[in-house]
Amino acid sequence: MSNPQLVVGVAGHIDHGKSALVRALTGTDPDRLPEEQARGMTIDLGFAHIRAADADIWFVDVPGHERFIRNMVAGATGVGFALLVVAADDSIMPQTREHAEALKLLGIESCGIVVSKTDLVDADWAEAVEAEARDLADEIGLRVEFGAHVSSQTGVGISPLLDALANVTRRRAKNADRRRWFRMPIDRAFLAPGRGVVVTGSVLHGAVQAGDELDLWPTGRRVRARDLQTHREQRGDAAGSMRLAINIPGISVEDAPRGCELAVPAYLLTTQRCDAQLEWLRAPGKRLRRRMRLRLHIGTLDTLVEARLADPPDGREIRNAWAQLVPAEPIVAAWGQRFLLRDEAATRTLGGGVIVRPYAQAWTAKAPPDLASLEIIRAGKPRSRLENVIRLGGLRETREASLAAEAGLNAAEDARAQLAELVQRGGLVRLESGAAVMHVHVDTLERIATRLAARLEKWHSSHPRSIGPQLGEWTGWAPKRCPERLRGALTEHVLLDQRFVVTSGCVTLATRAGGVSDADADLLARVVERLDSAAFQPPSIDEVATSFGKQEKRVRELFDYGAASGALTRVSNDIWFSAQRWRDLCHRVSAALRQRGPLSMSEIKNELATSRKYAVPIVERLDALGVTRRVGDARTLGPAAPPSPQ
Repeated sequence: MSNPQLVVGVAGHIDHGKSALVRALTGTDPDRLPEEQARGMTIDLGFAHIRAADADIWFVDVPGHERFIRNMVAGATGVGFALLVVAADDSIMPQTREHAEALKLLGIESCGIVVSKTDLVDADWAEAVEAEARDLADEIGLRVEFGAHVSSQTGVGISPLLDALANVTRRRAKNADRRRWFRMPIDRAFLAPGRGVVVTGSVLHGAVQAGDELDLWPTGRRVRARDLQTHREQRGDAAGSMRLAINIPGISVEDAPRGCELAVPAYLLTTQRCDAQLEWLRAPGKRLRRRMRLRLHIGTLDTLVEARLADPPDGREIRNAWAQLVPAEPIVAAWGQRFLLRDEAATRTLGGGVIVRPYAQAWTAKAPPDLASLEIIRAGKPRSRLENVIRLGGLRETREASLAAEAGLNAAEDARAQLAELVQRGGLVRLESGAAVMHVHVDTLERIATRLAARLEKWHSSHPRSIGPQLGEWTGWAPKRCPERLRGALTEHVLLDQRFVVTSGCVTLATRAGGVSDADADLLARVVERLDSAAFQPPSIDEVATSFGKQEKRVRELFDYGAASGALTRVSNDIWFSAQRWRDLCHRVSAALRQRGPLSMSEIKNELATSRKYAVPIVERLDALGVTRRVGDARTLGPAAPPSPQ
């Protein structure tokens, strides 16, 4: 079993001794840049590691200067615990507060208060500074797990601080993120001589092995993890909360800048619209607007974003508000991921929150946000979250890994099991077509059936003498957003709804299944009688209309209805038979072929006592149906010929 692991962020105001503290704890100087070492000021992220007793602790030293807050936020990604460092000779300063707020917004629930530079003050003063820091943490909502007074110069308090961190690490190991799919935002990329590009980051969750294939986001490029290393220790695999370096062949440093991510394939997709809950958002000195351009910090990425609030803001600060985030560039996100919002010029932190739906549809007047479902996705149990992700997602092919990331499940296998349970309980319906699978919520199916019923009602109003659209046309009635290869499965399932029936190969409403009006039924009966009386030289549609004194449009629609209902048979546009007369014709021609052998067109014409005008299309129709088969200029008995009467 591996040692308990923890990534600790070291935060606080500039010149409060954060880097000196990391050096004293680990023996490693986190200021790796020459200009940092020369100026004594941390500009970018610094990293260090120590094994304290049985615990592996990685430190991320973040810049304290206000100009480098974006670097601080990038470093806080993946941090599980924080040390809030406050200099004993300075106490609480602006970046102390901003860092503490950022830690809370990024989901870090607890911290340790470290009063540094205690060699410069007496004990009572140090206690007073710690009390102020605890008040700040309490105000912001950070739980303080311990307080420590240290001097990095003399070493006082360093050993007890390490013991406290080891205890925290052991406790945290019991509640580590259970998601099994690997994900690591990249905070640094560099070229290692003889090895190629190496990227580093704090692992959010999951495990990876040397040789594994990974996706590099936001491009989605497939890469391979050739070697793994953590603070100069070569590893064959890595898992859980830790700092990790991964050697990736075949790419350049420019391909993997800070802001990119590595993840196991199939779980992440890019998005440019997320539903989120804002924990809080403020606009110092002015009122909030319903739409605002801000700076989004998510993972190790920072980019411009438009935040669109679900409700008009009231005042200069809001809490627990729903919003859509529309970033200026594609990003990757997952359920439960924390983010920070700063002003467009990136001069101050304005708020932050949590991603609830990584892949969202635009909110409109016709499609307003479903806040009840969003709340279930935010705070519900895994099965309820998954059900509502599918409810709001509508019609999409099922990708279990992606659903796991959307609903905050541990792995694709968990999504598969939960989907099966939801289908069994009746909340979802599984539709299949070949290898394609789609899970659709019953509420979605009900809305689709209702819309199709309304559309079919309009169709019936426009075609009162038609049974309904042919089954072959029905697939085209599926919603446009339905994946093409699943449209047939969807519309076939909708037909199970009691509002629809299939009659003579046509779809109709059950309320219209009784057929045409009494007047049209009477007219159809007269049409059948008229065609029967004409034997094998039936009148055309316009001739029938004229003889009955009816509009040709009405009679033509009635002919179509007669064909669909089985009362009439269409041979060509203008040649129609009653169904019984056509059966008689087929039997008569078949009997003649059995008795006399192959017959010419002329002989079939004479057998039916008709003219060539009728005989040619009749025989062509018989060929098409397989009743007859053409051999040269003659016809023989076809495979679909009716059997000889006994």
